[in-house]
Amino acid sequence: MGDTTPAAHEVRVAAIRLTEPAERLRQALAWSETVRTVALARLRAMHPGRTDLELVELMTGARLTPDARPGSAR
Repeated sequence: MGDTTPAAHEVRVAAIRLTEPAERLRQALAWSETVRTVALARLRAMHPGRTDLELVELMTGARLTPDARPGSAR
């Protein structure tokens, strides 16, 4: 909980429970997109020469396209 009092936490949980499931999902997806946007902006600042695809690969830790050169590793 960090700096939130138990009473404040209970109020927050009660408010969340009153929210329709579709709205809760919409909010979660919006927050997730915000976090991705901030992370991508930070990576872009740290690696200004990288393409958007390379930045997304850095962010996800996954290779998204095959290497065009035979036998080359990245």
